[in-house]
Amino acid sequence: MKKTSLIILTASLVLALLFLLFSFWQALVPDFSAINYLESKGYSSVRILRRPAEGHGCSPDDEYRFVFDAIPPQGTQRVEGIVCSGGEVTWYEE
Repeated sequence: MKKTSLIILTASLVLALLFLLFSFWQALVPDFSAINYLESKGYSSVRILRRPAEGHGCSPDDEYRFVFDAIPPQGTQRVEGIVCSGGEVTWYEE
């Protein structure tokens, strides 16, 4: 009986851990999408730093907005910018 309880407890913990990992991954999808967009524009070493303050950059309708820094095309020094999106597909740089 104790062995069965231990198996059930272990299985429950594994399922809970998988659920948390999936939830965490889903929260990062917009970050990765923004990085992919910026890299497609020629930026390298892209880092998402934070969300800009409310009312700074981006349209009020945009769901995602990030301050980033990266090395621009034909550049050697990092620059900072804002990237915005109303959804996961349409990104633009502010």
